[in-house]
Amino acid sequence: MDLEKIKILRNKISIPLNIAIELLRKHDNNILACEKEFYNNSVKEISKITEYKEELVRETYIFCNYDKAKTIDKINSRQLIITTLKNKNPKNEIGFILWPENKNGENYKAVKRNDVFIPTADFDTIIENFKSVFPLQNPWNKTIEESFDTCGHNYFDNKTCIKIVEKISQTKTDDPNLNSFLQEVIQWFNDKLKYADYIIVYGNL
Repeated sequence: MDLEKIKILRNKISIPLNIAIELLRKHDNNILACEKEFYNNSVKEISKITEYKEELVRETYIFCNYDKAKTIDKINSRQLIITTLKNKNPKNEIGFILWPENKNGENYKAVKRNDVFIPTADFDTIIENFKSVFPLQNPWNKTIEESFDTCGHNYFDNKTCIKIVEKISQTKTDDPNLNSFLQEVIQWFNDKLKYADYIIVYGNL
């Protein structure tokens, strides 16, 4: 084994000696090939941890100068956006923010942000499912909310959310983009409803 190659590789990327040797043997002492595999493996690992697509992870990984910890922190601090739009990071977009709360009206502490933003154009495809469960009692002031508020807070308890998700899951469409959007919404709800007492839907129209 070429000790100089090992030294060069470990100076370029911070890896244990045994990993450096393994990569160099696999790629016949090709430093660039070793680096490429290491970075690709890191992207896959970060993607698995953060549940973000590899394409988005790779962009953030490069931005963070290939620092894995910083990349994970940056991704986890991002607000999730569910949309049919090609641009997954729309700016100054109007729409709805959804987040989970406990029975005391408190946010749950989490490693990564657990709120989600859905642009109005996309939320319009599922809004009737939310409107259909009204009237509802506001859990904090006990007043009866007669209809869905597109410009304020809407409080849905766990059982009501399950009904809404069931309605969304029955939506039929031949549009692959819309179908993907619906599945992402359902997945987000199912994940949060494992522990959340309430899901808040806030319209910023």
